[in-house]
Amino acid sequence: MKMLFSICFISFFCLFKPLFAQAPKVLPAFSFDEVYQSGKFNSDKLPKSGYIVLNFYDPGCGHCQKMGTGIAQHLQKLKNVSIYFISMNDKPYVDGFINMHAKALRTAANIKFLFDSGTQFIEKFKPSNYPSLYIYDAKTKTLVKHLDGEDDVNELLKILAVKG
Repeated sequence: MKMLFSICFISFFCLFKPLFAQAPKVLPAFSFDEVYQSGKFNSDKLPKSGYIVLNFYDPGCGHCQKMGTGIAQHLQKLKNVSIYFISMNDKPYVDGFINMHAKALRTAANIKFLFDSGTQFIEKFKPSNYPSLYIYDAKTKTLVKHLDGEDDVNELLKILAVKG
């Protein structure tokens, strides 16, 4: 059922991309379930400095897996960036994603995995492809850049201007 939903989601948004492709310029309020802790994570808990990266992904998506692997390989460069992996898939799928592609993400202090049990992310952020990354300035909560369907972590590193 999740696979069918994902296929429908991708098909729908590819057809209507011009209508939905506008990323929010100011970070909207949200509340998602935490995957590895009990309770909700809402936008009030976001950091007040640095960068915030929201990565809307599907654990079975090859591009998402490549981006997750890239982030895991560059955790040291990204240590001052708060990254939130947001999926509409249940914990077993997230576990599989981490175990197969990005084990280092599980224990990284600046990484959180969140679960959208409905369509809140889609409604608020209007993604049109997987992965869909939204980079916000934490202080002003304004959009720095939106990467849609990008799987090369070097593009993310360039935007964040992090050096090795």
